[in-house]
Amino acid sequence: MTIADTIKGFVALIGLAGFVFGVVKFLEVQAVEAERPYLEKKLAWCEEAVETTSRIATSAQPSQKDIERFRQMYWGVMGLIEKASITTAMVEFGKSLDSLPSPAEGSKDLTEHLAGTRGKSLALAHACRKELSAEWSPSWSISR
Repeated sequence: MTIADTIKGFVALIGLAGFVFGVVKFLEVQAVEAERPYLEKKLAWCEEAVETTSRIATSAQPSQKDIERFRQMYWGVMGLIEKASITTAMVEFGKSLDSLPSPAEGSKDLTEHLAGTRGKSLALAHACRKELSAEWSPSWSISR
């Protein structure tokens, strides 16, 4: 085998490697594009869940509309997209809502209880960020 044949073989091998690399990259881009509608919906629903829980947790008297919307998301769309960390955060916030004191028990009890829900709302935000960063971009992750 001559040097010329070795060089031709090497060039052919490099060309084949470039072709295979291009095909692999094309397939990766296609996979991301196929997931895009799901990921965009997940982002929107996570944003809405976090906004809803934060309104409940930070208002002096949570609106029934916000509580109902949380329940709708809890029993509906969030089940489509959530993984373990979001599920845990949604369940914990739901438990907190289940134990809300009634208006007859006084606003002091409600205020104290709602202060405890703030951490659970923030835990949901962090869980959403964690899952979304794993699926969209590691740069979204919480660095600690």
